[in-house]
Amino acid sequence: MRRDKKSLKNLGSPSVSDDRRRSVRVRLTGAALINRQGGKDGSVPAVLDNVNRVGAGLHAKQQIKPGETVTVALAFLDQNGDEQQEKLAGKVAWTKPWEKGFLIGVVWDDMVTKEKNRWLYLYLDETLKATA
Repeated sequence: MRRDKKSLKNLGSPSVSDDRRRSVRVRLTGAALINRQGGKDGSVPAVLDNVNRVGAGLHAKQQIKPGETVTVALAFLDQNGDEQQEKLAGKVAWTKPWEKGFLIGVVWDDMVTKEKNRWLYLYLDETLKATA
C-alpha cells in the first residue's frame, strides 16, 4: 500500500482507531471467562491468546456476536509466578470461525492503566520492555 505525504503526516496524530491498531499485542496464553451482559447464555469459557492496552484476542467453542457487551476475566501468572486475575469490560469487535470454535476480538471500554488494572498493566509493561 502506497501512502502520500499527506497521509503520512496524519500518522503523527493518531485517532482512537489508529491508537488501537498501533498498540503492540503481547502473547499471553491463559484461561479466560467471557461474561455476557444481559444475555441468557451467561458465561463462555475461553482461552486468551494475546492482549494489549486496548483489547484482546481470545478463542472459545461458543460464538459471541460482534457488538455484544462483555466482561472478560483473565487469569495469568505475574513475574513472580503468582496467579493474578483482572476483569475488564468491553465489546466484541469481531468473531471468526476457527477449526476448534471461534476466534474473538474484544475492545476494552477503557484503556488498561496502572490504576485500574494493576497486574495486567505491569505484565504488559514488563513484557514490552523485554522485547524492546
